[in-house]
Amino acid sequence: MWKENLYEPVEILIREHEIFPIEEHQHSFFEMAYIISGTGTFYIYNKTSEKKEISYSTDTIFLIPPDTIHCFTIQTYSKYVFLRFTTQYVADYIGKYVERTLYIPEKTPYITLTNHEKEVVRQLITFIINEQTNRQNFSAYLQQQWLNSLIVLIARSFLTDNQTIFPADTEETDKALYLLQYIQQHIYQPQMLRIDALCQKFNLSENYIGRYFKHHFQESLQQYISRNRIKMAESLVKETQLSMKEIAYRTGYSDACHLIKKFQSYYGISPLKYRKQHILLKGK
Repeated sequence: MWKENLYEPVEILIREHEIFPIEEHQHSFFEMAYIISGTGTFYIYNKTSEKKEISYSTDTIFLIPPDTIHCFTIQTYSKYVFLRFTTQYVADYIGKYVERTLYIPEKTPYITLTNHEKEVVRQLITFIINEQTNRQNFSAYLQQQWLNSLIVLIARSFLTDNQTIFPADTEETDKALYLLQYIQQHIYQPQMLRIDALCQKFNLSENYIGRYFKHHFQESLQQYISRNRIKMAESLVKETQLSMKEIAYRTGYSDACHLIKKFQSYYGISPLKYRKQHILLKGK
């Protein structure tokens, strides 16, 4: 059985076929499959090797978990968008709470959404496709934001009305998620992410905010901020030709030397070498 691996955190594929070119296979990553047009059948084997067949048509969406045998068969010419991402990507960029939700057992790969949610998904997919076919500076960063929204929307659809994976009540959970969103939005503004500034913004004491964050997200506040900052820098190194000085400025590092040192520590290679390697990979 062929098993496909992913060598980047995220991959976006736009494909159209009259006959699906790949037989039964599995991945080491998540794959979100969205049907732009066409009809056919998607089938998947569950943990007990039972085959489940699901018909698809325009706007159907599937979430295929890692290590799951599956295949598409086409009835009428079909166009797909495959959004592929690793489990570590979800943990790094969204959080372990969403990652755990995607693994809720015994869920069908077919995603059931409300009419409003379907329209949101359709718009997000359109944004991603347009950015993929007309790439510009920051295209990858924009696609990441839209993909994250899709993942969260689908994770929410897996939860029943009385089911939760969060350790707190709804009001407290909303506050914790807003804290996470606030950090992501201001990752390039270190003065706004100081402990005293966050405590004032979210009405938390300096002695408690660290425990509060770890309770909700299973890692320390400083680890999360550092990891998001270096990930944002990595995206700019990979997708732009900005200087290290400019990237350091845009991601909240004190100077280019500090950025280079942190980047080398995290990725084991300098930012410029990383950029060159990525350019070579894209050229293959």
